[in-house]
Amino acid sequence: MNVLLDEFEEKVGATKLSPEYLASRHELNERLSKPIPTSSIDEDMSQLNTNISDIESKIEAERALVVSRISELKVAQARCSGELERERRRVADATAVQSTNSLFNSLLGRKKAPKKEPESRIGELESNLAILSNDVLEQQKQLSMIDLHSSGSRFAEQWNQLESMQTRLRQLEKERSDRIQLVKERAEVTGSVADAISRIL
Repeated sequence: MNVLLDEFEEKVGATKLSPEYLASRHELNERLSKPIPTSSIDEDMSQLNTNISDIESKIEAERALVVSRISELKVAQARCSGELERERRRVADATAVQSTNSLFNSLLGRKKAPKKEPESRIGELESNLAILSNDVLEQQKQLSMIDLHSSGSRFAEQWNQLESMQTRLRQLEKERSDRIQLVKERAEVTGSVADAISRIL
């Protein structure tokens, strides 16, 4: 810019240069002399975004794992509950049949001991269902703990790191925006110099 303006001033002659032009060139030189690099800011922002993405991915992977486990447990819970209901009906039906047979044998004078239907399978299913229900509650608790930022969460340190990095990222974004604004201001000053030159010509 300075080389071009020097050539222009030499061709035009010092006597033809207006005070407005000289003031604009002086302002231009002052503003253009200030360096406004953004590459270091861009690198820092890129690194922060990568780190933030890594931590968020780890937390999300853990969340997906727990959600998947809860889903599996609920499927097993529903299956066990259905099997328990079927087993209860089967035992009830068998008991009713035995009761009817017992009455029939009594009327006929037969003394056959009624066969009792074992209910150990019902107890086993009820125990399994209770265990599954507890497991679901525990996994749901783990899921809620993932998003806690307090010391109770196993991801508390990662959440603190995220908040710190996001704060730093916002600061860098503002700094970069300020520097870009300075570039725009320089462009405006350069435009005013161009206008002054066009009026002289």
